[in-house]
Amino acid sequence: MNVERVTDAQRLRIAVLGDFDGVHTRSWLRWFIARGHDVHAISFYPPSAPVDGVTLHVLKERFTNGDGGSAAGSGSSRIPRSLVRLVHAARYRQAGLQRVLREIAPDVFHAHFVVEHGFYGALAGFHPYVVTAWGSDVLVEPGRDPISRQIAKWTLARADLITSNNNVMAERIVELGASRSKVEIVTLGADAYFGDRWEESANVAAPFAGAPITILSTRAHEPLYNIDAIIDAFAVLHEKAPNTQLVVAHSGSLSPALEDRARPLGDAVTFTGTVDAARLRDLMTEAAVFVSVPSSDGTSVALLQAMSAGAFPVVSALETVREWIVDGENGLTVPLGSPVLMAEALMKAVSGVELRRTAAVRNRAIVRERGTNEVEMARMETLYLRLASR
Repeated sequence: MNVERVTDAQRLRIAVLGDFDGVHTRSWLRWFIARGHDVHAISFYPPSAPVDGVTLHVLKERFTNGDGGSAAGSGSSRIPRSLVRLVHAARYRQAGLQRVLREIAPDVFHAHFVVEHGFYGALAGFHPYVVTAWGSDVLVEPGRDPISRQIAKWTLARADLITSNNNVMAERIVELGASRSKVEIVTLGADAYFGDRWEESANVAAPFAGAPITILSTRAHEPLYNIDAIIDAFAVLHEKAPNTQLVVAHSGSLSPALEDRARPLGDAVTFTGTVDAARLRDLMTEAAVFVSVPSSDGTSVALLQAMSAGAFPVVSALETVREWIVDGENGLTVPLGSPVLMAEALMKAVSGVELRRTAAVRNRAIVRERGTNEVEMARMETLYLRLASR
Protein backbone atom coordinates (compact mmCIF):
# COMPACT_ATOMS: atom_id res chain seq x y z
CA MET A 1 0.00 0.00 0.00
CA ASN A 2 1.65 3.23 -1.17
CA VAL A 3 0.80 6.10 1.18
CA GLU A 4 2.73 9.14 2.33
CA ARG A 5 4.24 8.68 5.78
CA VAL A 6 3.29 11.03 8.60
CA THR A 7 5.66 13.49 10.19
CA ASP A 8 6.91 12.89 13.72
CA ALA A 9 4.50 15.56 14.95
CA GLN A 10 1.53 13.73 13.43
CA ARG A 11 2.58 10.26 14.56
CA LEU A 12 0.05 8.59 16.84
CA ARG A 13 0.44 5.72 19.25
CA ILE A 14 -2.60 3.54 18.57
CA ALA A 15 -3.55 0.50 20.67
CA VAL A 16 -5.92 -1.97 19.01
CA LEU A 17 -7.82 -4.85 20.64
CA GLY A 18 -9.36 -7.44 18.35
CA ASP A 19 -9.23 -10.81 16.65
CA PHE A 20 -5.94 -10.75 14.77
CA ASP A 21 -6.65 -14.08 13.14
CA GLY A 22 -9.57 -12.36 11.38
CA VAL A 23 -9.01 -10.50 8.12
CA HIS A 24 -10.91 -7.31 9.02
CA THR A 25 -8.85 -6.19 12.01
CA ARG A 26 -5.59 -6.85 10.18
CA SER A 27 -6.85 -4.96 7.13
CA TRP A 28 -7.78 -1.97 9.29
CA LEU A 29 -4.23 -1.81 10.69
CA ARG A 30 -2.37 -1.96 7.37
CA TRP A 31 -2.98 1.64 6.33
CA PHE A 32 -1.87 3.04 9.70
CA ILE A 33 1.23 0.86 9.69
CA ALA A 34 2.08 2.07 6.18
CA ARG A 35 1.58 5.68 7.32
CA GLY A 36 4.20 5.18 10.02
CA HIS A 37 2.01 5.35 13.12
CA ASP A 38 3.13 3.50 16.25
CA VAL A 39 0.59 0.66 16.24
CA HIS A 40 0.20 -1.74 19.17
CA ALA A 41 -1.93 -4.89 18.83
CA ILE A 42 -3.32 -6.43 22.01
CA SER A 43 -4.33 -10.08 21.73
CA PHE A 44 -5.49 -12.52 24.40
CA TYR A 45 -3.47 -15.33 22.81
CA PRO A 46 -0.75 -15.37 20.13
CA PRO A 47 -2.21 -14.93 16.62
CA SER A 48 -1.70 -17.89 14.31
CA ALA A 49 0.39 -15.70 11.95
CA PRO A 50 2.66 -12.71 12.66
CA VAL A 51 1.13 -9.24 12.56
CA ASP A 52 3.82 -7.38 10.67
CA GLY A 53 4.59 -3.76 11.50
CA VAL A 54 3.03 -3.67 14.96
CA THR A 55 4.18 -4.12 18.53
CA LEU A 56 2.28 -7.20 19.69
CA HIS A 57 1.14 -7.57 23.31
CA VAL A 58 -0.09 -11.08 24.20
CA LEU A 59 -2.07 -11.32 27.43
CA LYS A 60 -1.78 -15.11 27.72
CA GLU A 61 1.15 -16.89 26.09
CA ARG A 62 -0.48 -20.30 25.89
CA PHE A 63 -3.90 -20.73 24.32
CA THR A 64 -6.17 -23.56 25.41
CA ASN A 65 -9.90 -24.00 24.87
CA GLY A 66 -11.80 -21.61 27.10
CA ASP A 67 -8.92 -19.19 27.65
CA GLY A 68 -10.90 -16.44 25.99
CA GLY A 69 -9.60 -15.49 22.58
CA SER A 70 -12.57 -14.81 20.35
CA ALA A 71 -15.79 -15.57 22.13
CA ALA A 72 -18.07 -15.84 19.14
CA GLY A 73 -17.83 -19.54 18.70
CA SER A 74 -16.01 -20.70 21.80
CA GLY A 75 -17.34 -22.61 24.76
CA SER A 76 -20.06 -25.22 24.84
CA SER A 77 -22.87 -24.65 22.38
CA ARG A 78 -25.27 -25.17 25.30
CA ILE A 79 -23.95 -22.08 27.08
CA PRO A 80 -25.46 -18.78 25.85
CA ARG A 81 -22.95 -16.60 24.05
CA SER A 82 -23.71 -13.72 26.39
CA LEU A 83 -22.60 -15.75 29.42
CA VAL A 84 -19.45 -16.90 27.63
CA ARG A 85 -18.64 -13.25 26.94
CA LEU A 86 -19.07 -12.31 30.58
CA VAL A 87 -16.58 -15.03 31.51
CA HIS A 88 -14.15 -13.88 28.84
CA ALA A 89 -14.44 -10.26 30.00
CA ALA A 90 -13.29 -11.37 33.46
CA ARG A 91 -10.39 -13.29 31.90
CA TYR A 92 -9.22 -10.27 29.88
CA ARG A 93 -9.26 -8.21 33.07
CA GLN A 94 -7.45 -10.87 35.06
CA ALA A 95 -4.85 -11.33 32.31
CA GLY A 96 -3.83 -7.68 32.64
CA LEU A 97 -5.50 -5.65 29.89
CA GLN A 98 -5.51 -2.52 32.04
CA ARG A 99 -1.85 -3.00 32.93
CA VAL A 100 -0.87 -3.37 29.26
CA LEU A 101 -2.75 -0.21 28.34
CA ARG A 102 -0.92 1.71 31.07
CA GLU A 103 2.39 0.44 29.70
CA ILE A 104 1.54 1.39 26.11
CA ALA A 105 0.00 4.76 27.08
CA PRO A 106 -1.65 5.14 23.65
CA ASP A 107 -3.05 8.35 22.21
CA VAL A 108 -6.17 6.35 21.33
CA PHE A 109 -7.46 2.87 22.18
CA HIS A 110 -9.58 1.08 19.56
CA ALA A 111 -11.49 -2.22 19.84
CA HIS A 112 -13.29 -4.11 17.07
CA PHE A 113 -16.64 -5.96 17.32
CA VAL A 114 -18.93 -4.39 19.89
CA VAL A 115 -20.15 -7.36 21.94
CA GLU A 116 -16.78 -9.08 22.24
CA HIS A 117 -13.52 -7.12 22.14
CA GLY A 118 -15.48 -3.87 22.31
CA PHE A 119 -17.00 -5.03 25.60
CA TYR A 120 -13.70 -6.28 27.01
CA GLY A 121 -11.98 -3.03 26.06
CA ALA A 122 -14.71 -0.85 27.58
CA LEU A 123 -14.21 -2.62 30.92
CA ALA A 124 -10.61 -1.36 30.96
CA GLY A 125 -11.90 2.19 31.36
CA PHE A 126 -9.28 3.77 29.07
CA HIS A 127 -10.04 6.96 27.09
CA PRO A 128 -10.18 8.10 24.36
CA TYR A 129 -11.88 4.86 23.38
CA VAL A 130 -13.11 3.85 19.90
CA VAL A 131 -15.35 0.90 19.11
CA THR A 132 -16.02 -0.40 15.58
CA ALA A 133 -19.17 -2.36 14.76
CA TRP A 134 -18.89 -4.95 12.01
CA GLY A 135 -22.42 -6.20 11.39
CA SER A 136 -23.86 -9.03 13.45
CA ASP A 137 -22.58 -7.39 16.65
CA VAL A 138 -25.31 -4.74 16.29
CA LEU A 139 -27.66 -6.27 13.71
CA VAL A 140 -28.04 -9.76 15.24
CA GLU A 141 -26.38 -10.28 18.63
CA PRO A 142 -28.35 -7.67 20.68
CA GLY A 143 -31.55 -9.49 19.71
CA ARG A 144 -30.41 -12.89 20.95
CA ASP A 145 -31.13 -12.31 24.65
CA PRO A 146 -31.39 -9.48 27.22
CA ILE A 147 -27.80 -9.92 28.41
CA SER A 148 -26.37 -9.53 24.88
CA ARG A 149 -28.46 -6.40 24.41
CA GLN A 150 -27.21 -4.94 27.68
CA ILE A 151 -23.61 -5.76 26.77
CA ALA A 152 -24.02 -3.88 23.48
CA LYS A 153 -25.75 -0.88 25.10
CA TRP A 154 -23.23 -0.70 27.96
CA THR A 155 -20.25 -0.88 25.59
CA LEU A 156 -21.57 1.76 23.18
CA ALA A 157 -22.34 4.14 26.05
CA ARG A 158 -18.70 4.07 27.15
CA ALA A 159 -17.11 4.78 23.78
CA ASP A 160 -15.92 8.24 22.81
CA LEU A 161 -16.34 7.33 19.13
CA ILE A 162 -18.24 4.51 17.41
CA THR A 163 -17.64 3.64 13.78
CA SER A 164 -20.05 1.79 11.52
CA ASN A 165 -19.49 0.75 7.92
CA ASN A 166 -22.97 1.73 6.70
CA ASN A 167 -26.04 3.82 7.51
CA VAL A 168 -28.23 0.86 8.49
CA MET A 169 -25.82 -0.17 11.22
CA ALA A 170 -25.40 3.43 12.33
CA GLU A 171 -29.14 3.68 12.94
CA ARG A 172 -29.16 0.41 14.89
CA ILE A 173 -26.31 1.75 17.04
CA VAL A 174 -28.38 4.85 17.85
CA GLU A 175 -31.38 2.61 18.62
CA LEU A 176 -29.17 0.87 21.17
CA GLY A 177 -28.75 4.17 22.98
CA ALA A 178 -25.60 5.67 21.50
CA SER A 179 -25.48 9.38 20.82
CA ARG A 180 -25.70 10.08 17.07
CA SER A 181 -22.94 12.68 17.50
CA LYS A 182 -20.52 9.89 18.47
CA VAL A 183 -21.27 7.69 15.44
CA GLU A 184 -19.22 7.98 12.25
CA ILE A 185 -19.56 5.92 9.09
CA VAL A 186 -16.10 4.69 8.11
CA THR A 187 -15.96 1.91 5.54
CA LEU A 188 -13.29 -0.74 5.55
CA GLY A 189 -13.33 -1.11 1.80
CA ALA A 190 -11.25 -2.26 -1.10
CA ASP A 191 -7.62 -1.32 -1.56
CA ALA A 192 -7.25 0.83 -4.67
CA TYR A 193 -5.08 -2.03 -5.93
CA PHE A 194 -8.21 -4.01 -6.82
CA GLY A 195 -9.11 -1.52 -9.52
CA ASP A 196 -5.67 -1.43 -11.15
CA ARG A 197 -6.67 -3.91 -13.88
CA TRP A 198 -10.20 -2.54 -14.41
CA GLU A 199 -9.62 -1.94 -18.13
CA GLU A 200 -8.92 -5.67 -18.49
CA SER A 201 -12.15 -6.67 -16.77
CA ALA A 202 -14.32 -9.26 -18.51
CA ASN A 203 -17.03 -6.60 -18.61
CA VAL A 204 -14.84 -3.81 -20.00
CA ALA A 205 -12.37 -5.38 -22.42
CA ALA A 206 -13.57 -6.95 -25.68
CA PRO A 207 -14.32 -10.63 -24.89
CA PHE A 208 -12.73 -13.50 -26.76
CA ALA A 209 -15.23 -15.19 -29.07
CA GLY A 210 -16.65 -18.28 -27.42
CA ALA A 211 -14.89 -17.66 -24.11
CA PRO A 212 -16.80 -19.09 -21.13
CA ILE A 213 -18.61 -16.63 -18.86
CA THR A 214 -17.25 -16.86 -15.32
CA ILE A 215 -19.32 -16.43 -12.18
CA LEU A 216 -17.27 -15.93 -9.01
CA SER A 217 -18.01 -16.56 -5.32
CA THR A 218 -15.41 -15.47 -2.74
CA ARG A 219 -17.24 -15.67 0.59
CA ALA A 220 -16.32 -18.10 3.38
CA HIS A 221 -17.67 -21.65 3.29
CA GLU A 222 -19.84 -21.20 6.37
CA PRO A 223 -23.64 -21.40 6.82
CA LEU A 224 -24.08 -17.61 6.88
CA TYR A 225 -22.92 -17.25 3.27
CA ASN A 226 -25.21 -19.80 1.57
CA ILE A 227 -22.63 -21.13 -0.88
CA ASP A 228 -24.81 -24.24 -1.26
CA ALA A 229 -27.59 -22.03 -2.66
CA ILE A 230 -25.14 -20.54 -5.16
CA ILE A 231 -24.14 -24.01 -6.38
CA ASP A 232 -27.81 -25.04 -6.70
CA ALA A 233 -28.67 -21.87 -8.63
CA PHE A 234 -25.67 -22.35 -10.90
CA ALA A 235 -26.80 -25.90 -11.64
CA VAL A 236 -30.14 -24.51 -12.88
CA LEU A 237 -28.38 -21.81 -14.90
CA HIS A 238 -25.82 -24.16 -16.42
CA GLU A 239 -28.51 -26.35 -17.99
CA LYS A 240 -29.71 -23.30 -19.95
CA ALA A 241 -26.33 -21.62 -20.44
CA PRO A 242 -23.65 -24.32 -20.76
CA ASN A 243 -21.06 -21.67 -21.65
CA THR A 244 -20.92 -20.62 -17.99
CA GLN A 245 -18.53 -21.67 -15.25
CA LEU A 246 -18.54 -21.13 -11.50
CA VAL A 247 -15.36 -20.39 -9.57
CA VAL A 248 -15.66 -20.85 -5.80
CA ALA A 249 -12.84 -19.23 -3.84
CA HIS A 250 -12.19 -19.24 -0.08
CA SER A 251 -12.66 -22.18 2.32
CA GLY A 252 -14.33 -23.10 5.57
CA SER A 253 -16.02 -25.81 7.59
CA LEU A 254 -18.45 -26.60 4.76
CA SER A 255 -15.83 -26.97 2.00
CA PRO A 256 -15.97 -30.79 1.74
CA ALA A 257 -19.78 -30.81 1.63
CA LEU A 258 -19.84 -28.05 -0.98
CA GLU A 259 -17.37 -29.89 -3.19
CA ASP A 260 -19.57 -32.98 -2.97
CA ARG A 261 -22.62 -30.90 -3.88
CA ALA A 262 -20.89 -29.51 -6.97
CA ARG A 263 -19.40 -32.82 -8.14
CA PRO A 264 -22.27 -33.64 -10.59
CA LEU A 265 -21.43 -30.40 -12.44
CA GLY A 266 -17.94 -31.65 -13.23
CA ASP A 267 -15.45 -29.16 -14.66
CA ALA A 268 -18.07 -26.39 -14.72
CA VAL A 269 -17.30 -25.67 -11.05
CA THR A 270 -13.78 -24.96 -9.76
CA PHE A 271 -12.76 -24.63 -6.11
CA THR A 272 -9.61 -22.54 -5.65
CA GLY A 273 -9.29 -22.62 -1.86
CA THR A 274 -8.15 -19.49 -0.05
CA VAL A 275 -6.13 -17.20 -2.33
CA ASP A 276 -3.83 -14.22 -1.77
CA ALA A 277 -4.72 -10.65 -2.73
CA ALA A 278 -3.01 -10.80 -6.13
CA ARG A 279 -4.84 -13.96 -7.14
CA LEU A 280 -8.13 -12.62 -5.77
CA ARG A 281 -7.79 -9.49 -7.88
CA ASP A 282 -7.11 -11.63 -10.95
CA LEU A 283 -10.19 -13.76 -10.28
CA MET A 284 -12.38 -10.67 -9.88
CA THR A 285 -10.97 -9.12 -13.04
CA GLU A 286 -11.63 -12.29 -15.02
CA ALA A 287 -15.16 -12.80 -13.68
CA ALA A 288 -18.16 -11.38 -15.51
CA VAL A 289 -20.39 -11.88 -12.46
CA PHE A 290 -19.70 -11.78 -8.72
CA VAL A 291 -22.28 -13.57 -6.55
CA SER A 292 -22.65 -13.10 -2.79
CA VAL A 293 -25.82 -14.07 -0.94
CA PRO A 294 -25.25 -14.05 2.85
CA SER A 295 -28.22 -14.19 5.19
CA SER A 296 -26.90 -11.11 7.00
CA ASP A 297 -24.08 -8.71 6.19
CA GLY A 298 -22.53 -5.38 6.94
CA THR A 299 -20.72 -3.59 4.12
CA SER A 300 -18.96 -6.44 2.37
CA VAL A 301 -15.31 -5.83 1.57
CA ALA A 302 -15.56 -8.60 -1.05
CA LEU A 303 -18.42 -6.77 -2.78
CA LEU A 304 -16.43 -3.52 -2.92
CA GLN A 305 -13.40 -5.36 -4.26
CA ALA A 306 -15.50 -6.94 -7.00
CA MET A 307 -17.14 -3.62 -7.89
CA SER A 308 -13.72 -1.99 -8.10
CA ALA A 309 -12.39 -4.77 -10.35
CA GLY A 310 -15.35 -4.56 -12.75
CA ALA A 311 -17.32 -7.73 -11.92
CA PHE A 312 -21.12 -7.45 -12.00
CA PRO A 313 -22.74 -8.03 -8.57
CA VAL A 314 -25.60 -10.46 -7.92
CA VAL A 315 -26.21 -10.09 -4.20
CA SER A 316 -28.66 -10.63 -1.32
CA ALA A 317 -31.54 -8.16 -1.06
CA LEU A 318 -30.33 -6.80 2.29
CA GLU A 319 -30.74 -3.26 3.63
CA THR A 320 -26.98 -2.86 3.93
CA VAL A 321 -26.45 -3.97 0.32
CA ARG A 322 -28.94 -1.41 -1.01
CA GLU A 323 -26.57 1.36 0.09
CA TRP A 324 -24.27 0.19 -2.72
CA ILE A 325 -26.41 -1.66 -5.27
CA VAL A 326 -29.50 -0.37 -7.08
CA ASP A 327 -31.30 -3.42 -8.43
CA GLY A 328 -31.24 -3.51 -12.22
CA GLU A 329 -28.78 -0.63 -12.53
CA ASN A 330 -25.38 -1.47 -11.09
CA GLY A 331 -26.19 -5.00 -9.95
CA LEU A 332 -29.04 -7.38 -9.19
CA THR A 333 -30.46 -8.22 -5.77
CA VAL A 334 -32.10 -11.56 -5.05
CA PRO A 335 -34.22 -12.95 -2.20
CA LEU A 336 -32.82 -15.85 -0.22
CA GLY A 337 -34.29 -19.32 -0.34
CA SER A 338 -35.02 -19.71 -4.04
CA PRO A 339 -32.35 -21.19 -6.32
CA VAL A 340 -34.73 -20.68 -9.25
CA LEU A 341 -34.97 -16.91 -8.66
CA MET A 342 -31.23 -16.72 -8.12
CA ALA A 343 -30.67 -18.64 -11.34
CA GLU A 344 -32.94 -16.18 -13.16
CA ALA A 345 -30.89 -13.27 -11.83
CA LEU A 346 -27.68 -14.99 -12.89
CA MET A 347 -29.15 -15.57 -16.36
CA LYS A 348 -30.09 -11.91 -16.63
CA ALA A 349 -26.55 -10.96 -15.62
CA VAL A 350 -24.91 -13.46 -17.97
CA SER A 351 -27.00 -12.37 -20.96
CA GLY A 352 -26.87 -8.64 -20.19
CA VAL A 353 -23.59 -7.62 -21.77
CA GLU A 354 -24.44 -3.92 -21.90
CA LEU A 355 -25.91 -3.99 -18.38
CA ARG A 356 -22.64 -5.42 -17.07
CA ARG A 357 -20.51 -2.93 -18.98
CA THR A 358 -22.52 0.07 -17.77
CA ALA A 359 -22.45 -1.22 -14.20
CA ALA A 360 -18.67 -1.64 -14.33
CA VAL A 361 -18.23 2.06 -15.07
CA ARG A 362 -20.70 3.14 -12.41
CA ASN A 363 -19.34 0.82 -9.73
CA ARG A 364 -15.78 1.94 -10.29
CA ALA A 365 -16.84 5.53 -9.59
CA ILE A 366 -18.86 4.55 -6.49
CA VAL A 367 -15.99 2.66 -4.89
CA ARG A 368 -13.46 5.38 -5.70
CA GLU A 369 -15.71 7.96 -4.02
CA ARG A 370 -16.57 6.13 -0.78
CA GLY A 371 -15.29 2.58 -0.78
CA THR A 372 -11.48 2.55 -0.89
CA ASN A 373 -9.26 2.13 2.15
CA GLU A 374 -6.99 4.92 0.99
CA VAL A 375 -9.92 7.37 1.30
CA GLU A 376 -11.73 5.90 4.31
CA MET A 377 -8.71 5.24 6.51
CA ALA A 378 -7.52 8.80 5.90
CA ARG A 379 -10.87 9.90 7.37
CA MET A 380 -10.27 7.58 10.32
CA GLU A 381 -6.85 9.09 10.89
CA THR A 382 -8.47 12.53 11.12
CA LEU A 383 -10.91 11.18 13.71
CA TYR A 384 -8.05 9.64 15.72
CA LEU A 385 -6.18 12.96 15.66
CA ARG A 386 -9.28 14.80 16.83
CA LEU A 387 -9.71 12.41 19.77
CA ALA A 388 -6.02 12.53 20.67
CA SER A 389 -6.03 16.34 20.70
CA ARG A 390 -8.62 16.28 23.47
